[in-house]
Amino acid sequence: MINNKKTLSKKDLLTISKIAKKISGIHLDQSKKSTIQSIISRRFREVNAENINDYFKLIESREGKYEKDKMISALTTNVTSFFREKHHFYYLHKLLCCDFYAEIMREEEIRIWSSACSSGEEAYSAAMTAAEAVNYSRIKKIKILGTDIDPEMIRRAQDGIYFKNNIPKNFSEKFNKFCDFSGEEFYFSRNIKDLVLFKKLNIIGEWPFQAKFHAIFCRNVTIYFDEKTTNLLWRRLSSRLHIKGEIYIGHSERITNFEELGLRPIGINAYKKVV
Repeated sequence: MINNKKTLSKKDLLTISKIAKKISGIHLDQSKKSTIQSIISRRFREVNAENINDYFKLIESREGKYEKDKMISALTTNVTSFFREKHHFYYLHKLLCCDFYAEIMREEEIRIWSSACSSGEEAYSAAMTAAEAVNYSRIKKIKILGTDIDPEMIRRAQDGIYFKNNIPKNFSEKFNKFCDFSGEEFYFSRNIKDLVLFKKLNIIGEWPFQAKFHAIFCRNVTIYFDEKTTNLLWRRLSSRLHIKGEIYIGHSERITNFEELGLRPIGINAYKKVV
């Protein structure tokens, strides 16, 4: 049994790594054994497993689907905030006002994907950006998909209720425009909330949609993947971009083979589909 007096064996760690890779594609850094130990210990106690083998059997069983999600969520970090890396939202605003202005005027549907949306802040930031960029009469043509592997994060995003101290400095006017307030909490007005659909999705699994997107946010996802998984993900995402569409990635991430994927860099950790 895992407890404070027993550490994970090399075999246990290897088993966890294999399960995590199979489920979500994440690559566990073997040098962070103590962190993994602490996380698995908490999950182990939470489900009252009698021994480590029973825990492994649980997360690989049909009944253990929920615990499997909880384990993957615990092994990754749900760090997010409204308008995080604000330059990306500046790019998005320009994209809608300039590159896809003609499509918007023809009332074509504009699709944006927040592919690792966590608790929803990124998707709602994109929704507010789009609402400011698009004529109000055409706002319903904006469709934003928010996906995440963690069902708890998706539930929080769907609720769309946040604390006022989550509003970043210098953005209060924007939130006053699009939100309603109640005590220390706020929630998004219906015209913003209706733009966003949240769904649970494993980004390395099958994607249950065929649509292409005009903008994709995929930030701080590949930091958990090995090179092979990362390159495959960039290829899949770029294939889902419209020509002129843009992909925004995390500050420590790079798409090294962007030319091969028909992309070109356009700014800080952002790429445009050109072919």
